[in-house]
Amino acid sequence: MNFSQLHCFVALADTGSFTETAYTTHLTQSAVSHALAALERELGVTLLERNNRGVVALTEIGRSLLPHARALLVHAEAIEQGARAARGLVKGNLRLGSIPLVSSPLLAGVLAHFHQQYPDIDVVLFEGSFHEVEEWLDSNVIDIGFLHHPTKGMESIYLANDTLHVFVANEHRLHTYASVMADDLREESLIMPRTGCDLPEIFDQKHGKHNPSIRYRVSEGTTILAMVREGLGITIMPRKMLPDKLEGITSIPLDPPQTLQIGLAVRSIASASPAARLFVQTAVMWVQEQVALPLSAR
Repeated sequence: MNFSQLHCFVALADTGSFTETAYTTHLTQSAVSHALAALERELGVTLLERNNRGVVALTEIGRSLLPHARALLVHAEAIEQGARAARGLVKGNLRLGSIPLVSSPLLAGVLAHFHQQYPDIDVVLFEGSFHEVEEWLDSNVIDIGFLHHPTKGMESIYLANDTLHVFVANEHRLHTYASVMADDLREESLIMPRTGCDLPEIFDQKHGKHNPSIRYRVSEGTTILAMVREGLGITIMPRKMLPDKLEGITSIPLDPPQTLQIGLAVRSIASASPAARLFVQTAVMWVQEQVALPLSAR
């Protein structure tokens, strides 16, 4: 058993495809197939089954061994990065989890600064809901992730506060409001991200009042904003996750304010890879620099 075989096994489990695995591992499909066969032969079990469309699925024993394979690869990457760091080299891979909202200034800013500082560290971005990011961290799918702060069972480093705002078209009846309360939204139809932020728990259901209905679930944040702009509904999302300038759209804070604390979470800072620790340091420094800048310079 070697790390190349484990890489192929994990990649096949993640992608469900020999073609995609060959692309991500920079091997031929034949090499991927041989690596998996050799691993199964050595272990004496079948880890993956392929159907007539070429899609692979984990067997029961494959599912049980996958977390161990992930853990081995995580530790191996940390060892390699630590050895490179001791030689004065900063190089490696970092798997980062985040929610897929519109080009978040926080995410984009930290990534750009990190790439500028450490160009030889390759960042692979995994996008999903906060719940999915937490699960990926717990199962070693990712090394670090943007999550609510604090996150139970994880070590979380606080980065910033964000507030939930209501976003409406400029022609919407609410666009002149300085703030909106839950009662102002009860007859509205919402357009919400398919993953990421969900309907906030601000609507009182005790008295049987009608709550806003989610008319659309949309994957892309830019599409959500386009639909809001066209008057197809309104949305509720964290303000800092969206661009400062929103043409044709008005941003309105909630009353009372709904605040989120955003942080970077890892399973353990002490055992995190050098790349993960550098990313935390970079993110904290970037946020501090943004706070220190005058508004005109941001």
